[in-house]
Amino acid sequence: MSEELEIENYEHNLKIHYEAKRKELDILLTSSIPIQLSNMKTILWINFLMIGLMFQFLKKFPLPDIVIGFFILSLCAIISILFAMLTNRTKSYGVYDDVKTMSTYEDDNWTKSRAIFDMLNMLQIAIEDNRLVIINRAKLMHVATWFTLASIVFLVIIFSTLQINS
Repeated sequence: MSEELEIENYEHNLKIHYEAKRKELDILLTSSIPIQLSNMKTILWINFLMIGLMFQFLKKFPLPDIVIGFFILSLCAIISILFAMLTNRTKSYGVYDDVKTMSTYEDDNWTKSRAIFDMLNMLQIAIEDNRLVIINRAKLMHVATWFTLASIVFLVIIFSTLQINS
Protein backbone atom coordinates (compact mmCIF):
# COMPACT_ATOMS: atom_id res chain seq x y z
CA MET A 1 0.00 0.00 0.00
CA SER A 2 1.39 3.40 -0.92
CA GLU A 3 2.06 6.03 1.73
CA GLU A 4 -0.38 8.44 0.08
CA LEU A 5 -3.22 5.88 0.25
CA GLU A 6 -2.30 5.11 3.85
CA ILE A 7 -2.48 8.82 4.73
CA GLU A 8 -5.80 9.18 2.95
CA ASN A 9 -7.28 6.20 4.82
CA TYR A 10 -5.99 7.55 8.13
CA GLU A 11 -7.54 10.96 7.42
CA HIS A 12 -10.82 9.31 6.47
CA ASN A 13 -10.90 7.35 9.73
CA LEU A 14 -10.09 10.50 11.71
CA LYS A 15 -12.92 12.36 9.97
CA ILE A 16 -15.41 9.60 10.79
CA HIS A 17 -14.32 9.64 14.42
CA TYR A 18 -14.43 13.45 14.46
CA GLU A 19 -18.01 13.47 13.17
CA ALA A 20 -19.08 10.96 15.82
CA LYS A 21 -17.49 13.02 18.60
CA ARG A 22 -18.99 16.21 17.18
CA LYS A 23 -22.46 14.64 17.29
CA GLU A 24 -21.87 13.57 20.89
CA LEU A 25 -20.86 17.12 21.83
CA ASP A 26 -23.88 18.53 19.99
CA ILE A 27 -26.18 16.25 21.97
CA LEU A 28 -24.60 17.40 25.22
CA LEU A 29 -24.88 21.08 24.30
CA THR A 30 -28.28 21.10 22.63
CA SER A 31 -30.13 18.42 24.55
CA SER A 32 -28.63 17.24 27.84
CA ILE A 33 -27.64 20.58 29.33
CA PRO A 34 -30.88 22.42 28.37
CA ILE A 35 -33.06 19.56 29.64
CA GLN A 36 -31.13 19.55 32.89
CA LEU A 37 -31.62 23.30 33.22
CA SER A 38 -35.33 22.87 32.56
CA ASN A 39 -35.55 20.24 35.31
CA MET A 40 -33.77 22.58 37.72
CA LYS A 41 -36.31 25.31 36.96
CA THR A 42 -39.11 22.83 37.65
CA ILE A 43 -37.65 21.99 41.06
CA LEU A 44 -37.38 25.71 41.80
CA TRP A 45 -41.00 26.37 40.83
CA ILE A 46 -42.27 23.44 42.88
CA ASN A 47 -40.55 24.77 45.96
CA PHE A 48 -41.66 28.36 45.40
CA LEU A 49 -45.21 27.15 44.82
CA MET A 50 -45.21 25.12 48.03
CA ILE A 51 -43.83 28.07 50.01
CA GLY A 52 -46.50 30.35 48.52
CA LEU A 53 -49.27 27.89 49.34
CA MET A 54 -47.96 27.53 52.88
CA PHE A 55 -48.02 31.32 53.33
CA GLN A 56 -51.66 31.32 52.20
CA PHE A 57 -52.48 28.59 54.75
CA LEU A 58 -50.66 30.51 57.48
CA LYS A 59 -52.84 33.56 56.81
CA LYS A 60 -56.08 31.60 57.24
CA PHE A 61 -55.24 28.80 59.69
CA PRO A 62 -53.00 28.74 62.72
CA LEU A 63 -50.32 26.15 62.09
CA PRO A 64 -47.82 24.82 64.59
CA ASP A 65 -44.27 26.12 64.77
CA ILE A 66 -43.06 22.83 63.32
CA VAL A 67 -43.91 24.28 59.89
CA ILE A 68 -40.55 26.03 60.07
CA GLY A 69 -38.98 22.65 59.21
CA PHE A 70 -40.83 22.69 55.91
CA PHE A 71 -39.53 26.16 55.09
CA ILE A 72 -35.98 25.14 55.93
CA LEU A 73 -36.17 22.05 53.70
CA SER A 74 -37.66 24.00 50.78
CA LEU A 75 -35.14 26.76 51.24
CA CYS A 76 -32.29 24.22 51.17
CA ALA A 77 -33.68 22.82 47.89
CA ILE A 78 -33.89 26.31 46.39
CA ILE A 79 -30.35 27.18 47.48
CA SER A 80 -29.00 23.87 46.11
CA ILE A 81 -30.60 24.45 42.73
CA LEU A 82 -29.51 28.08 42.52
CA PHE A 83 -25.98 27.03 43.43
CA ALA A 84 -26.07 24.38 40.68
CA MET A 85 -27.33 26.89 38.14
CA LEU A 86 -24.80 29.58 39.02
CA THR A 87 -21.62 27.56 39.57
CA ASN A 88 -21.76 25.18 36.61
CA ARG A 89 -22.36 27.56 33.76
CA THR A 90 -19.24 26.95 31.69
CA LYS A 91 -19.73 25.28 28.35
CA SER A 92 -16.90 24.04 26.19
CA TYR A 93 -17.41 23.99 22.43
CA GLY A 94 -14.37 22.03 21.28
CA VAL A 95 -12.72 24.54 18.98
CA TYR A 96 -9.47 26.45 19.15
CA ASP A 97 -9.87 30.04 20.25
CA ASP A 98 -7.23 31.30 17.90
CA VAL A 99 -6.55 30.74 14.22
CA LYS A 100 -2.79 30.87 14.74
CA THR A 101 -2.79 27.32 16.09
CA MET A 102 -3.79 25.93 12.73
CA SER A 103 -1.12 27.91 10.94
CA THR A 104 1.68 26.33 12.99
CA TYR A 105 1.55 22.99 11.19
CA GLU A 106 4.39 22.11 8.85
CA ASP A 107 3.25 21.67 5.28
CA ASP A 108 3.70 18.00 4.40
CA ASN A 109 1.61 14.90 3.68
CA TRP A 110 0.50 14.57 7.32
CA THR A 111 -0.56 18.20 7.87
CA LYS A 112 -4.26 17.54 7.39
CA SER A 113 -4.12 14.43 9.57
CA ARG A 114 -2.37 16.27 12.42
CA ALA A 115 -4.91 19.10 12.24
CA ILE A 116 -7.88 16.70 12.34
CA PHE A 117 -6.23 14.77 15.18
CA ASP A 118 -5.73 17.97 17.21
CA MET A 119 -9.30 19.05 16.54
CA LEU A 120 -10.43 15.62 17.68
CA ASN A 121 -8.48 16.07 20.91
CA MET A 122 -10.13 19.46 21.46
CA LEU A 123 -13.53 17.85 20.95
CA GLN A 124 -12.72 15.14 23.49
CA ILE A 125 -11.66 17.77 26.04
CA ALA A 126 -14.90 19.68 25.41
CA ILE A 127 -16.97 16.51 25.84
CA GLU A 128 -15.23 15.75 29.14
CA ASP A 129 -15.68 19.34 30.37
CA ASN A 130 -19.39 19.35 29.53
CA ARG A 131 -19.89 15.92 31.08
CA LEU A 132 -18.30 17.26 34.25
CA VAL A 133 -20.74 20.19 34.26
CA ILE A 134 -23.65 17.78 33.80
CA ILE A 135 -22.41 15.46 36.57
CA ASN A 136 -21.85 18.33 39.03
CA ARG A 137 -25.28 19.74 38.32
CA ALA A 138 -26.85 16.30 38.62
CA LYS A 139 -25.35 15.82 42.09
CA LEU A 140 -26.78 19.11 43.29
CA MET A 141 -30.12 18.36 41.61
CA HIS A 142 -30.18 15.04 43.44
CA VAL A 143 -29.72 16.82 46.78
CA ALA A 144 -32.36 19.42 45.89
CA THR A 145 -34.82 16.72 44.85
CA TRP A 146 -34.43 14.97 48.19
CA PHE A 147 -34.91 18.26 50.04
CA THR A 148 -38.06 18.87 47.98
CA LEU A 149 -39.41 15.39 48.64
CA ALA A 150 -38.62 15.72 52.35
CA SER A 151 -40.45 19.03 52.52
CA ILE A 152 -43.50 17.52 50.79
CA VAL A 153 -43.49 14.56 53.20
CA PHE A 154 -43.08 17.00 56.07
CA LEU A 155 -46.15 18.92 54.88
CA VAL A 156 -48.18 15.74 54.52
CA ILE A 157 -47.25 14.70 58.06
CA ILE A 158 -48.14 18.14 59.45
CA PHE A 159 -51.53 18.25 57.74
CA SER A 160 -52.29 14.62 58.58
CA THR A 161 -51.56 15.26 62.24
CA LEU A 162 -53.67 18.40 62.22
CA GLN A 163 -56.51 16.50 60.52
CA ILE A 164 -56.34 13.66 63.07
CA ASN A 165 -56.25 16.08 66.03
CA SER A 166 -59.21 18.12 64.74
